Amino acid sequence: MQKHPLHLAILACFGCLALGAPAQAASLDELQAEIQAQRARLERLEEQLQATAATAAVATRKAEQATKAVADAPVAAKGSGLSMPSGLSIYGIVDAGIEIGDYGQGAKTRVQSGLGSASRLGFKGERSFGDDLSAYFQLETGISIDNGQNTGHSSNVSNPGAGTASSAAPNTTGIAIFSRNTFVGLKDKKFGDIRIGRDYAPIYSITSASDPFTIGGATAFRLWSSAAASRFDNGVFYTSPTLAGFQGKIAYSAGMENNSKSDVGVTGGAPLNSATGPSDEGKGISASLTYSNGPLFVGAGYLSFLRTGTVTAPATENINRAAYNLAATYDLKYAKLYGQFLHGEDTQKGAATNKSLDRDIWWLGASVPFKDRHTVRVVYSHLDDRLKTDRDSDHIGLGYEFALDKQTDLYAYYAQVTNKNGGQNSLCAGGTCQGYDKDSGLPADFTPSSLMFGARYRF
Repeated sequence: MQKHPLHLAILACFGCLALGAPAQAASLDELQAEIQAQRARLERLEEQLQATAATAAVATRKAEQATKAVADAPVAAKGSGLSMPSGLSIYGIVDAGIEIGDYGQGAKTRVQSGLGSASRLGFKGERSFGDDLSAYFQLETGISIDNGQNTGHSSNVSNPGAGTASSAAPNTTGIAIFSRNTFVGLKDKKFGDIRIGRDYAPIYSITSASDPFTIGGATAFRLWSSAAASRFDNGVFYTSPTLAGFQGKIAYSAGMENNSKSDVGVTGGAPLNSATGPSDEGKGISASLTYSNGPLFVGAGYLSFLRTGTVTAPATENINRAAYNLAATYDLKYAKLYGQFLHGEDTQKGAATNKSLDRDIWWLGASVPFKDRHTVRVVYSHLDDRLKTDRDSDHIGLGYEFALDKQTDLYAYYAQVTNKNGGQNSLCAGGTCQGYDKDSGLPADFTPSSLMFGARYRF
């Protein structure tokens, strides 16, 4: 049949479409397959990103924990590569300066240690046994920064001199390495704290808290110490838990613990005794009760012990020192106020003069911090001699401190004591009371004075 040209054109077009349909369908299938493949790759990539994010979060948490552990851990000595064992710490104060003092022999300039606070090096350790009970220890030595020697600190018994055995214990060498506080103890949150060794008497603990100079710098502590005592050797110390702001402390000292059989006529120990010193020297007790609530602190203390010395007939016993004190502080934020009263007596049965000391000491003081780094301190103290001698004294202490940071400061202090009626009371040149007294050349009725400049670093 003869085809018309138009018919042939139409057939040609439909033929092309028919031939191209399978190819176009194949392209759509490939496109869909590619889309599925891309979707699968995207899902895998998303899973990988989520896994990576989770791994990064875990690593970040571990890094933060490690950083906190390093920050909380005691700092090791530079270059040592070692950290302090858990529960053990090293602490101290390094303090030194220059004093211009006049103690009756002309003004003298001295390089001194511990003008602001007594220089010291200490070791503390604590080990916990459950939530409530822990055991601990402390070893603290006084250090003289100007010459590297150990510093002596008095107590209720005779302090041993270098190379001289102490009558307080038969196995000592006479060199007090840890001359400040040394003890071991147990503490429980419910039952309190008990320790054994050498430590502050409770009457002293409220004295330090109520002194604007914290027993250092221009402190009036030397007047106070003339009628009390600061430490107990051979002691047992108990501190109660705090209840409604109240806390009690009590301490007992066994004293010399030597083998003297009799006091009467003893001068340095009875014949054939292996230890020296009068029997029971230093034996005594001390106690305190304090209340603390917000800005207010108040306390009362008591002390009674047999003083260091000898017993010579007609005396029948050692000199007994008895003292009590009242102390208080109040923090106004812009200023802190301090006050204390102490009464002390020395009596001896059988002695021709039964009472050899009877005095009242009181002080009022303040510390004023300003502009974060500056602190001004002031104290005025009076000693009232209640014996017929009436040798009263007045103490004035002034101080300025500039903090370089929370641990380091520079300071300047001035202190003087005026005496009358033949009095020979002296002052403390800093935390170790380095001012000369009547036993080292201080004239009667003299006014000793001290100007101190120095730096203090706490760690």
